[in-house]
Amino acid sequence: MAIPRNLIDEINEKTDIVALVSPYVNLTKRGKNYMGQCPFHDDKSPSFSVSPEKHLAKCMACGEGGTATTFYSKIKQISFDQAAAELAIPLGIKLDIDVVKNDDRPEHALMKEAGIFYEYYLHNSESGKLALAYLAKRGLTMDDIKHFQIGLAPKEKSALYQILSTKGFDVNLMMDAGLVKTREDGSYYDLMNYRITFPIHDEAGRIVGFSGRTLGDDQVKYLNTPETDIFHKGDTLYHLSLAQRDIRMSKKIILHEGFFDVIASYKAGIKYGVATMGTALTKRQAQLIKTYANRVIIAYDGDKAGQNATIKAIPLLQEVGLRVDIVSLKEQLDPDDYIQKYGIESYQKAIEDTKDPYQFGYQYYKQGLDLKNANDINTFKKNVLFMLKGQDRSIREIYLKKLSEDIGASYDSVMPKTSYESYDIPKKETKVTIKKDVATKFIRAERELLVAMMREPSLAQRIDQTLNTQFVADMDLFKIRATLMLGYYAKYDTFDLETFEAMLSEDEKIILDTKVTSHTEWRSHFTYNEDAITRLLDLMVSIQDSKAYQSLLKEIKDVNEAYTQTLLVEKQKQLKNKLSKRQVDV
Repeated sequence: MAIPRNLIDEINEKTDIVALVSPYVNLTKRGKNYMGQCPFHDDKSPSFSVSPEKHLAKCMACGEGGTATTFYSKIKQISFDQAAAELAIPLGIKLDIDVVKNDDRPEHALMKEAGIFYEYYLHNSESGKLALAYLAKRGLTMDDIKHFQIGLAPKEKSALYQILSTKGFDVNLMMDAGLVKTREDGSYYDLMNYRITFPIHDEAGRIVGFSGRTLGDDQVKYLNTPETDIFHKGDTLYHLSLAQRDIRMSKKIILHEGFFDVIASYKAGIKYGVATMGTALTKRQAQLIKTYANRVIIAYDGDKAGQNATIKAIPLLQEVGLRVDIVSLKEQLDPDDYIQKYGIESYQKAIEDTKDPYQFGYQYYKQGLDLKNANDINTFKKNVLFMLKGQDRSIREIYLKKLSEDIGASYDSVMPKTSYESYDIPKKETKVTIKKDVATKFIRAERELLVAMMREPSLAQRIDQTLNTQFVADMDLFKIRATLMLGYYAKYDTFDLETFEAMLSEDEKIILDTKVTSHTEWRSHFTYNEDAITRLLDLMVSIQDSKAYQSLLKEIKDVNEAYTQTLLVEKQKQLKNKLSKRQVDV
């Protein structure tokens, strides 16, 4: 139900608008009004006018602001109704409306205490001196450390558990929040030990997780809090809450892959940076960016993995209506290394000299190809046509002309004979084109079984032995399963997502994120009982009786030339033996 107009007017008239604006703008009295630099754009001269008489706070240059409720909703990045509700409280105005707010949970209080402890330990321990020396070597000042709320997890295995226990927090809450784990003997230990900690905040500024950078010899360089009820990596952007004012002022966001790149940009004066924490950009993160800015600058690492991630992020960002620009750093350096090598001014110039998605995409698809080779020409042409699909006619003509010149063909010959919409990107991975409803039930079952193997290590061997290489619906899921069994569980008895991800390539991490951990089966924390496992295994075993599966096998073989190479040698032998008995033609 909407708030009545008369109540909104009463709130705006009774709110001391000068007092409301003053915490955000340094105001100077000029006649009846007050003036200051606009908090909504990079204001070089005071353009923001506050009129106590008219109850208005508005920028004369960019037009942002308005009444008290409008100003407050924009400056706090909250809904209009929530702004009105918050302003109504000190005025004693009662609003008969339910306003959706971010409700604090016990986990938020717990995470806040953990952050305080980590920060205290960094500045008040012998280990902290070493950590501070490392941070200083990376170019961080004490002001930088304070801004990013950086801390240190002690070497002691259960220091955080003990301090949180003394403050009255329940150990089950600590485990649910991903701070503490339990051993087989029932004792508890901290997830992070001897790691520099970077708190991860939600939009409301509450700590929801941590990332820890090892200071020791741990093979896992970065360790993140696992997915919890309050922390979902795919829904979160590092540094977003701390950068809100600078994002609002600049009206843009610079998107990085990691924490130190955000910090490096911040130190270079580019304070509107956020990071995806090393994972592939999700649609939810793209939508989150759109709520704060209309332009995004992608500044991923310059290596192959970073370029691949960039090309995949572009359409997600464009889909939500963002203007997208890309930073290209020479020598394939990441922003942190680039600044250290070439300095702040050179980096600032690189941010100014961005490429548009078509410049970047054209060069990306062209690199490594021999444009005198017919196969490479065909691949290049299809990729460029896919990039241009649905784009403005002038953009298409510019790049089709460039394409014709680069491959030595006429303009007419590169023009598609049918609509751009008929062009699909060349396949680089196995694609399933059998009937969707048939394929989906098998792929979902395979994903659920993989999640069960990750959630319950005791089930892993049984599931893997039953499925083997014979009952496979999705090659990507099979590869993850093979790595889980022959890589991870060969070394560890319990499953930890971050440790497992450290064993994967960048492409495999993307597959894990898009095909497993972003799905409900993983995020719901559902535990599979015996009946569920049996049902899923029976379904997978029946896969070879499905005519659709025969088509699937044929397509896997036709499309993926490296199919037989992906199967480990010992499993190949088992497969041949079983297939000869079953007389199955693969």
